[in-house]
Amino acid sequence: MDKKGWVLVKLLVAVTAVLIFIYLMTPRMQGSIYKIRNLTTQANMESIRVAIASYYKDNAQWPPSLNSLMPKYFKKIPKEYLSSVKGSLMFSIAKKESDLASQRGPGLEGWIYGDFSKDESAKSSHVLLPRSTTLSDKTGDTSSW
Repeated sequence: MDKKGWVLVKLLVAVTAVLIFIYLMTPRMQGSIYKIRNLTTQANMESIRVAIASYYKDNAQWPPSLNSLMPKYFKKIPKEYLSSVKGSLMFSIAKKESDLASQRGPGLEGWIYGDFSKDESAKSSHVLLPRSTTLSDKTGDTSSW
């Protein structure tokens, strides 16, 4: 076999080795991406909760919506990354605790802010949760958040 044939064989072996390596590493990288998205969403949620508590401390009332936190507490509301890689800035408001369950579900985007200060049957006066009830990798739920 001539020298050109050996170069082609070596090139094919090298490309095959790289493709096998990529094939084996892709699931691990995808799992890491999901973990990062979930942790970022949790961190963003906690920072919004701190801003809500600060608003309450400063104004002696809960904010009527997340827009009330801007610009003093945030330049813009942090994103929720459970529902999409790009993240979602959407949010909705629940006025009664019973509305909370109807506005949450698998694959929904954004945040839900519950201001239950006028609902006397509510266990707490406010709550902030991601609207999605499943983690970004669809393996778990956000009910413990």
